[in-house]
Amino acid sequence: MPSFTSSPMYCASIAESTQGDPFRVESIDEDIQSLNTSHAIFHVFTYLLTSIAESTQSQLRVIHSGLSRLTKISSHLILHMPSFTSSPMYCASIAESTQGDPFRDNLMFWKNNKEIGLVKLIAVAVDEAKSVVSINGDRIKQLQELHAKLDEHLLTEKNHQKAFEDDIQCNMNAVLSSDDNRKTALQLALEEEQQVVADKWLHIYRALIDERGPWSSLPFPNSVATHWKLDKTEDSWRRRPKLKRNYKFDERLCHPPTTKMSNRITQPTSESSAGMRTNFPEQMKQFILKGVRGITDEKSLDSLDDDLAMMNEPDPHIFLENHGSEFVKDHSGDVDSVPEKEPSSGSTDSDFFEVHLSTLAVFITPKRKLAGHLAIMQNVLHFSGEFLVEGTGGSSVFRNFNDTGNLDSRKSEPLGSIPKQKSHKGLTFDSTRGKGSIDSEDLDVSAQHKCNKIKLHRRWNLSTIKAVHWTRYLLQYTALEIFFNDSKAPVFLNFMSQKDAKHFGTTIISLRNELYPKGSSKDKTGHITFIDRRIALEMAENARERWRRREISNFEYLMTLNTLSGRSYNDLTQYPIFPWVLADYSSEKLDFNKSSTFRDLSKPVGALDSKRFEGFEERYHSFSDPDIPSFYYGSHYSSMGIVLYYLLRLEPFTALHRNLQGGKFDHADRLFQCIDGTYRNCLSNTSDVKELIPEFFYMPEFLVNSNRYHLGVKQDGEPLGDVVLPPWAKGSSEEFIYRNREALESEYVSSNLHHWIDLVFGYKQRGKPAVEAANIFYYLTYEGAVDLENMDDMLQKSAIEDQIANFGQTPIQIFRKRHPRRGPPIPIAHPLYFAPASITLTSIVSSATSPSSAIVFIGLLDSNVVLVSQGLTLSVKLWLTTQLQAGGNFTFSGSQEPFFGIGPDVFSPRKLCTPLAENIEFGKQCMVTMQVLNENYLISCGNWENSFQVISLNEGRIVQSIRQHKDVVSCIAVSSDGSMLATGSYDTTVMVWHAYRGRHAERRSRAMQTDFPRKDHVIIESPFHILCGHDDIITCLFISAELDVVISGSKDGTCIFHTLREGRYAQSIQHPSGSPLSKLVVSPHGRLVIYAESDLSLHMYSINGKHVASSESNGRLNCIELSSCGDFLVCAGDQGQIIVRSMHSLDVVRKYEGIGKIITSLAVTPEECFLAGTKDGSLLVYSIENPLTRRGSSLSRNNKSKNTATG
Repeated sequence: MPSFTSSPMYCASIAESTQGDPFRVESIDEDIQSLNTSHAIFHVFTYLLTSIAESTQSQLRVIHSGLSRLTKISSHLILHMPSFTSSPMYCASIAESTQGDPFRDNLMFWKNNKEIGLVKLIAVAVDEAKSVVSINGDRIKQLQELHAKLDEHLLTEKNHQKAFEDDIQCNMNAVLSSDDNRKTALQLALEEEQQVVADKWLHIYRALIDERGPWSSLPFPNSVATHWKLDKTEDSWRRRPKLKRNYKFDERLCHPPTTKMSNRITQPTSESSAGMRTNFPEQMKQFILKGVRGITDEKSLDSLDDDLAMMNEPDPHIFLENHGSEFVKDHSGDVDSVPEKEPSSGSTDSDFFEVHLSTLAVFITPKRKLAGHLAIMQNVLHFSGEFLVEGTGGSSVFRNFNDTGNLDSRKSEPLGSIPKQKSHKGLTFDSTRGKGSIDSEDLDVSAQHKCNKIKLHRRWNLSTIKAVHWTRYLLQYTALEIFFNDSKAPVFLNFMSQKDAKHFGTTIISLRNELYPKGSSKDKTGHITFIDRRIALEMAENARERWRRREISNFEYLMTLNTLSGRSYNDLTQYPIFPWVLADYSSEKLDFNKSSTFRDLSKPVGALDSKRFEGFEERYHSFSDPDIPSFYYGSHYSSMGIVLYYLLRLEPFTALHRNLQGGKFDHADRLFQCIDGTYRNCLSNTSDVKELIPEFFYMPEFLVNSNRYHLGVKQDGEPLGDVVLPPWAKGSSEEFIYRNREALESEYVSSNLHHWIDLVFGYKQRGKPAVEAANIFYYLTYEGAVDLENMDDMLQKSAIEDQIANFGQTPIQIFRKRHPRRGPPIPIAHPLYFAPASITLTSIVSSATSPSSAIVFIGLLDSNVVLVSQGLTLSVKLWLTTQLQAGGNFTFSGSQEPFFGIGPDVFSPRKLCTPLAENIEFGKQCMVTMQVLNENYLISCGNWENSFQVISLNEGRIVQSIRQHKDVVSCIAVSSDGSMLATGSYDTTVMVWHAYRGRHAERRSRAMQTDFPRKDHVIIESPFHILCGHDDIITCLFISAELDVVISGSKDGTCIFHTLREGRYAQSIQHPSGSPLSKLVVSPHGRLVIYAESDLSLHMYSINGKHVASSESNGRLNCIELSSCGDFLVCAGDQGQIIVRSMHSLDVVRKYEGIGKIITSLAVTPEECFLAGTKDGSLLVYSIENPLTRRGSSLSRNNKSKNTATG
C-alpha cells in the first residue's frame, strides 16, 4: 500500500482533484492519513492471515490457496476505492446528500461516506477474516478427522496384517497338526497292522507245532496235559459253554508256593510245554525269524546265527514271545481282533479311515479296563487304547485324559507305555467270605509289562452289530453294551457322561442302518433300534408275554431280563443273576413232586431262614442314622467277590481272584468247595445272602479243577480240588448241571418264578412293597441313592464309586407292577418232552417213481419237504402243518383230520445230472438244504469232478458248481442260519464257504448286463478257510456260527475242532476204539454224538471234548437226527424202528415201530414230527393224532389218506 500512495498514478489523481481548493487539499491529506492508519491495520491483519497461511502451508495446500484468494480480494477493493469515489453513482449520492449547503454538506458527506466506506471495508475484511478463520477451523477439524481416519486406517491395516499373519500361522499350524495327525494315524495304523501280523505269525506258529501240526513232536493222541480258559463266544441264549487253550498258563500255580514273593507277581510260563517242543527245519527257521524281525524291527540280520541257536533250544517259542509279545497276548479266539474285509464287501481302504465321530471311552472287560479313544468309521467301530486303568475306572479316568492333553499324549509317549501318574491305584475292599486288596505298588511294577502284552487296537464291523444297549456303569447311565450277530462277545464301553453315551449309541445305530439297510448285500439283522430305557421296557414286556405263553424257557427269560436290566458278563460288578432253585442238596435222588425239594422263591435269600431273619428284622427296626436309611442286609446277592468266588477254578477268573487276594489264593477253607455247604452258609451266615450265576445251569467245567491248581489245604488236612457235589449228582458235574437245569424248568419253578422276578427285577425291588417283602439292602446298591454326576467333591465321589463297585449293585427295575404267573404247560406243543407216547405213525406216502428206490435224503425248508432218492431223483412236496396259537388252540392249513401231512408236489420229480464218483457212499452226508435271500437251494456233493453243486428248488436246475478241492467232496454241512457252508473231501481238508448275501435283483441285473449266460452266485467261490489236520478221508461234518465251531470226523476215527471265525485249531477227540466215524450230530446245548458203523456204538462228548456217555445202537443206524429243542436224539436204521434217546445220557426214551421196512433217511420237523424214508421209497409220517377225531383212528384211514396225497 505505501507503494500504491506514492505511485505516479496516485499523485496525478490527487493533483487533478485539488486544483484551486486548498481546503480540499487539507481534507484529502486527512483522508490519506486515515487511509494510512487503515492501511496499517489492514497490513497487520494481512500479516496475521499470511502467518496463519504459512503455518498451515506445510500441512495443507488447499488452505493456502484460500488465504491467497482473500488477500487478492482485499487488494482489489483498495485498488478500486478511488475509482469508486469518482464513479457517477458515487457523485450522484454526494449531490443528493449536499442539497442546500453545497460546500459543507458535500464536505461532511464525504467525510461520513469516507468513514462509512472504511468501516464497511474493515467489516468486510473482518467478515472475510472470520470466514477464513472458520474455514481454517473447519480445515483443521477436517485435518484432525483425516488424521484420525489415517490412524484408524493404519490401525486397521496393522490389524489386517496381524490377522493375515495369524491366518498364515494358523494355517501353518493346521498343516503341521494335520501332518502330525497323519503321522499319528499312520503310526497307529502301522502298530495296528503289526499287531495283526504278529497275531497271524503266532497263529501260524501254533498251527505248525500243535498236536495236529506238521512239526509236532508229540502228535495226537498224546498224554500231554492241556490247560484251558473260558472262550467268550456266546450262543443265542447268551451261554458261554466253550473253553479254549490257555497258552499262557503258569505251571507254578499247580504247586505249593515256595516263597512268599513267588506268588506276588507271577509271570506266565512259556507257551512251549512238553507237548509243544519241536525241531524246526533249517529253512523254516530263517523264514520265521525274518518274519518276526519284519514285525518288531528289533534286530539286524547279522544276529541270525544267534537267533538260530536260540531256535535250537528245547523251548523255541521263547524266541517268538520275546520278539512279538509287545503286540500279542494270546489272541487265539479273541473276538475283537481287527476284522478283514468281508468277501462280499465292495468297500475301499478309505472306508476304514473316515471318522464320523470320536470320543474318549473306557473299554471294560473282566480282565482289564483300557482307556483310549473310540471312533466310528465308515464300516467299523475302532478303539485305540492309551493306558490301563487300575481300580473302578470311574470319572477320574476322564480327568486323567484332560490332564494328559487327549490325543497329544501320543506325541510325548508311546502307546504301549503307562505313565505312573496315569495308573489308578487299587483299593482295599471286602470280598465274599474274606478280605483282600490289590497292591498298587505290585501293579505298578508290572504295569509296563502288562500294557505291552495287550492289544491296544480293536475293530468291530458295523455290519455285524445286532443291538446297542444304553446301560449303567457304577449305577450311572454312562455306558453302552454292543451285541453282535456272529457269536462275538459283547463289547462294554463307558463314557464321560450320559449325553456322550447316548449320542454315540444313536450315531452307531444311524450309521449302521444307513450303510446296511434291510435287504442290502451286507445286511444280516435288518433295521435295528437303539435300546434305551423305554425300548428296553417294551422288550421286557414282550419277553414276559412270550414266557407266559411258554414260547421261551425259564433260562431264556431270565437271561433276557438280566440283559435288559443292565447285567453284563463284561462287568463283574453287575454280573447276571440267577436264583437258588433247589433246597435239597443231601438226598440221593431228587423228587420234583415235593415242594420241599425247592427253595421258596417268594422270599429273598436273607429271609429263607426264619431264625436268622429275626436278627435282620431287629437291625432294620433299630437302625438309626441321619445319613443312611435302614436296611435288612448289609451285603448283596450279587457282587464281584461272589462271581470270583464261584468261578475260582476257571480262567481268567482264577487270575482275577488272585489279584483280589493280593497275588495268591485265599485260605482254602474260605474258597468255594461244596455246593451243600455254600447253600447252608447262605441260610445261616449274616453276611452271606448271595444268589447264583448262569453257569450253574449250563457249564459243568467251572466245578472241576481241570487245570490242577494248588488251591491249598483245608484245616482238616484235605487238599482242595473239585467242588463237592450233592449225592444226587452221582459225582458228575454234568449230572449236577443237568439236574439243576431240570429243576429250573420244572413246573414248580415255572409256577413260582414270577415271585423271584418281583423281588429282583420287579415292583418288590424298591419302595413300600420291598419293605413288606423284607427286600431292602444297603442304600448305595440302588440307582439314584446319590447324585454322582453333580457331586463336586472328587474324593467323596471316588470313595462312593469304590463302594458301588465292590458291595454290589441292584439291577435296573424293569417291572413296576406285579408280574403275572406263567401259563399252564401245553403238552401238545412239545410232545417229545411232555407226551412222547402221543406220537404215532399217522400216514404213509408211497413212491411216485418207478422203479422205486430208497429215499436217502429228507430236507425241510419252510413248508417244503425235499426228497432225494438213491437213483438221484429230486422231488419237492408241500408240508401241511397246523399253527399252535395261544391257549393251545390250533388253526389248520390243510384237512381238518390230520394235524400234519404231506401235500402235492411243488414240481414234477426230475433227475439230478450229477454223475457220482466211484466208491462214494451217497447219503445224507452228501446233501444239505439252505435258504439264501428267500430262495431255496439243495447243495449236493460226491461228483466225479471233485465239485459240489447248487440246485435251485424253485426251478429244479443247477445254478452253480464250485470246484476247489483236489479230490472228491465227500460230505457237506450248513450252519443253522444258512450263512456258512463247510465241505469235506477225500483230500483230507475242510473248506468253509460264505453264502452270497447280495439281493436277488442285484444278481439278476448284473447278469443281464453281461454277454455271458446268467449265473446266480449262491456261494462265494473262494473258500473262507481251508482247515487241515486230518490224516484220512473226511466222512462227516458239523458247522455252527452260534458255537463258533467246525467239527470234522474222519475215517481214521478222529474228530477235529476248529473255530469258525478264525479257522484255528482247538482240540481233537478220538473214537474210543479208533473206528472210522460215520455220522455226527451236535446239539445247540453243546453235546456231540458220534457213531461208527464198525462197532455199532454211540458216544457222547461235551463241546469241550470230555467223554460223557456211551451206548450200543443195537443195530446198524442209517440216520441220526436231533429234535428241534436239541434235547433228544432220534435214530433209525435197518431194524425199521425210530428210537428216541436222551441227549444227556443216551438212554432210550421211546421206540416207535415202523412198517417192517429199512429206514434209510430221517428228518425231525420243528413240530417234533418224524419223516422217515424207507428203502422201498415210501415216506412215513409220525405225528400227534388229531384230538378232534376219534383216537382209535386205524391204519386203513392212513392208507386212504396216502392215496389222496394229503396224509
